[in-house]
Amino acid sequence: MGLKIDRYEVEKLIGQGAMGKVFLAADPKIGRQVAIKVLATSGADAQMQQRFRLEARAIAALKHPNIVELYDYSGEEAADLFLVMEYVDGRSLDAFLRQFGVMSEPTALCMAHELCLALAHAHRLQIVHRDLKPENVLLAHGRVVLTDFGIVKALATSASLGISRVRTKTQVLGTPGFMAPEQFAGKQIDARTDIFALGALLYCLATDRVPFEGESVDDVYNNLRRGKFEDPRKHNALLSPGFCALVERCLSPRPRDRYESADELRAQILTLLGSHGVTEVRQELVLYEQNPSAYAIEQRQRSVEVLLRDLKVALKDRDEDMAKSIIHWVQSLAPLDRRLLDITGAGPDGKPRLPSSGRAAKWLFLCFGLLAGAALGAFTATAVDLRAMMPQGWQERLAAMWVGLGL
Repeated sequence: MGLKIDRYEVEKLIGQGAMGKVFLAADPKIGRQVAIKVLATSGADAQMQQRFRLEARAIAALKHPNIVELYDYSGEEAADLFLVMEYVDGRSLDAFLRQFGVMSEPTALCMAHELCLALAHAHRLQIVHRDLKPENVLLAHGRVVLTDFGIVKALATSASLGISRVRTKTQVLGTPGFMAPEQFAGKQIDARTDIFALGALLYCLATDRVPFEGESVDDVYNNLRRGKFEDPRKHNALLSPGFCALVERCLSPRPRDRYESADELRAQILTLLGSHGVTEVRQELVLYEQNPSAYAIEQRQRSVEVLLRDLKVALKDRDEDMAKSIIHWVQSLAPLDRRLLDITGAGPDGKPRLPSSGRAAKWLFLCFGLLAGAALGAFTATAVDLRAMMPQGWQERLAAMWVGLGL
């Protein structure tokens, strides 16, 4: 383009948003490519300039593999504000959704796992991102990178942003569809606000929809406050009950009902990933990035293998509820897999035979015991009455038999 920003030689425009433009540029001093975010000169009021400065401080403080790195900064007093950041040679999760459609449950969980690491780091430094969405997350060579800290919020006076929570009133900033109710209403926010956004992001990755929709902003907010959203399985029948429960807890309208921290959420994500046979998160993301469509099929096959293994254990342990849940899930993932019939046996309708109710068997056994006891008691009482009418010799023989039977 023949343009320069400071010493950086601009190559092309790679992004544009409300606060400015992002260029790919070359750094001749070090010999590497960089991304330069330049604040829009037109319409950049004092608040926008302040948010831009906060973004620079936040990225500088948050040194983490899953957070974009800051290399250089114009300085707060510069006439033209710009940030020089690492160039992440990847695509946004939004671009993956648009090209390849919804992600499989394991892939979406892997993305969320990496974002939990980034958020946990930010929250430890008392910083809330406030704008977690597919457009602000990049995937490059298996590395998930959180970007765009333009509307970060300090949670305490000691935060790395150097701003007091008391002096900074919460503004209604963010992206509708990913904003928690307290953020939407301009109330006090904390780390659980980002937990909500991560739940909305998971919902979006697995369904290509946002959880809270409406014909107007008021409709969206009312649905937010009531926690009213469609079951994600309505849009993706392959999702597990565990995944849906995790998303539902993240999206609770009351912060205290959500996961307390990103670390707690990550632990639950790892449990779910274990049910899919996932042990190396980064490797999963590398394989997904190479061929999203083909890898989704491989993941489904592996998930079925793990489920069939768990089904055998559930049947052996006579865990009726677990067995039924696994059978239902396998039928969703692989309805034509004959191994399900091999393990459970076929019922009269040719479908997998569901395990009999262990609780019902126990009740039947108890009822049978009570009835048998009552019958034996009645028989004993009748026999005693009849014995009194027998000749003396017969009474002695009957008494001896009674003693032999322990009656």
